[in-house]
Amino acid sequence: MELKKINRYVLYLLSLFIISLGASLSIKANLGTSPLICLPYVCSLISNLSVGVVIFIFTVFYIVIQILLLGKGFEKRQYLQFIIGSIFSFFIDFTLMLVNFVNPSGYLNQFLLLLFSCLVVAIGVLLEIQTEVVYLPADGVIVAISQVLKKEFPKVKPFVDTSMVIMAVILSVVFLGYLGGVREGTIISALIIGPIVKILQKYFDSPISRLFEK
Repeated sequence: MELKKINRYVLYLLSLFIISLGASLSIKANLGTSPLICLPYVCSLISNLSVGVVIFIFTVFYIVIQILLLGKGFEKRQYLQFIIGSIFSFFIDFTLMLVNFVNPSGYLNQFLLLLFSCLVVAIGVLLEIQTEVVYLPADGVIVAISQVLKKEFPKVKPFVDTSMVIMAVILSVVFLGYLGGVREGTIISALIIGPIVKILQKYFDSPISRLFEK
């Protein structure tokens, strides 16, 4: 395998680790998780399963939805989402263990940690976008819906994210009696991660792409 191909896959795995680290930091901030993991996080609180285990269950669910929506249009390489989802699930539990000592006291410290987690996730997303290996299962669902509806990904994503958050809120209130994992941080994450990625792209797109250009 060529060195540049190896670089691409290494960077992709690194992107998954960084995204999971950012997600874990947002959990520790305790101001609400990003739309990406708010529903799995709430389900983990309800079921007492680890966040990683629940995310793996959602991975299978997301891939099945894609197959049902796209049928023969589901690319064979996207079956790699099973592997990617498994790795991401492991990284979530692993990074939660790594940051277990992080327990911010006071709202200001929680808020600063939340902002830092958004930056970390944005860095991971930047690498994920650049490597273009395979979709994360949650993003794969959005891509499938956008293809079926013949709408652009950016136009579909906000509606899917909002639906996930609404479901998380309903499940949280019904089964927990409080809003677990869905707070102002969820909205902030949804609003600022995208713009941060765009800013980072201006400065780092070219240096990153040179690592695996043909």
